[in-house]
Amino acid sequence: MRLRQRVGLAAVLALSVILTSPLLAFARAGGGQSFGGGGGGFGGGGSFGGGGGFGGGGLLLPFLFFGGGGGGFFFFLFILFTLWQVYRRMSIRNPMQASNYGPAYAPMAQMRSTLTEDLAALQAKDPNFNQQMFLDRAQAAFFALQKAWMDRNLEPARVYMSDGIYHRWKTQIGAMIAAHKKNMLDNLVIGGVQIVKVQTDPNFDTITVRIDASAADYEVDDTTANKVIYGSRQNQNFTEYWTFIRSGSARTKAGEGAEVTQCPNCGAPLSINESGVCSYCKAVVTSGQFGWVLDNITQASEWQG
Repeated sequence: MRLRQRVGLAAVLALSVILTSPLLAFARAGGGQSFGGGGGGFGGGGSFGGGGGFGGGGLLLPFLFFGGGGGGFFFFLFILFTLWQVYRRMSIRNPMQASNYGPAYAPMAQMRSTLTEDLAALQAKDPNFNQQMFLDRAQAAFFALQKAWMDRNLEPARVYMSDGIYHRWKTQIGAMIAAHKKNMLDNLVIGGVQIVKVQTDPNFDTITVRIDASAADYEVDDTTANKVIYGSRQNQNFTEYWTFIRSGSARTKAGEGAEVTQCPNCGAPLSINESGVCSYCKAVVTSGQFGWVLDNITQASEWQG
């Protein structure tokens, strides 16, 4: 709102309050009421209370001219109408700009880029990136991690796991061992794997793949000759979304294969501890700094794209 309009509106409001206040006081005059009550007013002795000022019959200029009857009331309405017309003309000559009134609205969000565009952006950033090689690596990670889960020993597949998912799985496996439970995935077969989401920025790159597979998924009690306590030995189809992450500065090395058999930093034979530290160069190879690691698994029922 422009300054002139603000001043005009303030004047209208101020005069309205001034003109309305004595009218209300006059309506109570017969009962001897004032702003201060009784005979005191704000200060207790005079001014606003008792027999003078706003409280005891003292009136503003319009009411002094026209008295306390209907003439004063109609003059009061005329003043309000006149002020409103003045303000209205000011508003018409200086209309409010839509951008200066009400809440600010952000411009319409850009349309989300397509998967093809996202892949192209990743390819431009990392010329050695190969989609098929990445899918092969995702499958290698899938089978290595499923075997590690069934064996209740994550160390052979540690290189494929981020620290977060490794510690979550280790805690779950510890609970399974304590309860003498073992999860089995018989006849595990991948029916299809495809990239469904790619995100890249200066800090991180992420790729999510959809994996359609089938297996007989069940739990056994290892104290009772592997008796089935949950699930079924019948094959069932399932779909999962595996999200891999790496540092935004990481790049695919020429000739890099699907299975990780060497340290991605120094090239020595792969030998890492549970913290993901290479025994030779002491680099943390599971941080995503040097290549892709699994960071999350989402079930099909929870996937939102």
